[in-house]
Amino acid sequence: MKMSRRGFLYVAGAGAGMLAAPGVGGMLAGRAGVEADSAREDSLWTAEIPPISPAPRLESDRKFELAVVGGGCTGLACAYYAKRFRPEWSVAVLESHRLGSGASSRNSGAVRARYLGLDSREMAARGLERLLRFIEEEEFECDLKPAPVVELYRSKHTAEKARVSPGSDSTWVSAEELSESMRTSYYSGAVERTEYSSLHPAKLVAGHVRAARRLGVELYEHSPVTDVKRGNPAELVTPMARVRADHVFIATNAYTPRIGFLRYFMMPVHQYTLATRKLSEGEIRDFGLDRWSLRFERNLLPVTTHLMPSGHFFVRIVIGYASYDSCEWRDMEGARELAGKMFVQRYPWVADVGFEHGWHGVTGHTLKVREIACPIAGDSIHVSAAYNGLGVMPGHNNGYLTACRITGRNDDDVRYLAGTSGHYPLPGEFYRSIVFKPFMKIATPV
Repeated sequence: MKMSRRGFLYVAGAGAGMLAAPGVGGMLAGRAGVEADSAREDSLWTAEIPPISPAPRLESDRKFELAVVGGGCTGLACAYYAKRFRPEWSVAVLESHRLGSGASSRNSGAVRARYLGLDSREMAARGLERLLRFIEEEEFECDLKPAPVVELYRSKHTAEKARVSPGSDSTWVSAEELSESMRTSYYSGAVERTEYSSLHPAKLVAGHVRAARRLGVELYEHSPVTDVKRGNPAELVTPMARVRADHVFIATNAYTPRIGFLRYFMMPVHQYTLATRKLSEGEIRDFGLDRWSLRFERNLLPVTTHLMPSGHFFVRIVIGYASYDSCEWRDMEGARELAGKMFVQRYPWVADVGFEHGWHGVTGHTLKVREIACPIAGDSIHVSAAYNGLGVMPGHNNGYLTACRITGRNDDDVRYLAGTSGHYPLPGEFYRSIVFKPFMKIATPV
């Protein structure tokens, strides 16, 4: 019997939870602390744009109406909208590394009007429209455009199911057509879809930074929040200063459990992306990349390939879970080797083209495959995390909706922000290591 990724994660998590006596999983999990000194090499997205003007380190105690922890698109969006709704408020963003250096600048660049685990297409459509309006109003370029997308199937059984019912606004593509168009015989069929767009993630980050600065949001880099003390006001602890804030927004996605929040409901999952050198226009045509620039494999552990606007072609793979919710991955050479092997399996011609750049990333995931966005300590501390790998639009939109909630602005879509209710609890570290780590190795589609 075949099982979906969502189904496997649920069974694995529930089974491990039953093996542990009440409370044991929590004792084993512990709290390992914020990884403030970890290195983050630039993604190719970031390397392609002019450096974002650096922000200072927070070095003296401060008081703010709103303090945002995490300088990615979600945190920056919340700060931007809160300052826009309440210009008189003092609003600050505290980032542990460089602004936008986390998942916001390391994703595949795919955009879709969809929230995983949420049935309301209307709300997702409004979220996408809000992102598009933000880009237009702030007048920055991020290479946003409709993306020709193909969902690829390796197994003949899965391909046949997709052929019989490809879905609305979708077109079936045979293995023979794929082989001719993409110069690969790896796949048994595919479905072409039309509802995706693509953009340049690093340019989107830069636009968020510029917009927040324009409104007077105070931005701080290399200022990791190592502890959050509940209270009225709440208190944030950093290495050199303390911050008191009437409202706090935790927008650290996969890094959230290391601060001490949501560690029983979400976990970080590591990816590695490997890109070829820049391809010429002739090569792009010859390799069939002009037809489908964005390609997804529907596996338990997804594989994504994308032709960047610059002409680099990359593969993005899942490499696993690191112990104690760590967002560091020790074996980068092994990750690069695995990505290269998987890339050549799918597209043998990339072996002759060669690889230019590789980068690591980490995303937050839940067993329910739904994000968590809610107050977590009364009405003063809020969180938004765990987009399960589809966070470009939901991240920005959740920043907006959280800003509405914090500032008291009415928007009916706030009701869609999901808390921890209904989420399946994750087991402690012992069971994560004996269940999730082997699963991810076995499920890797090599």
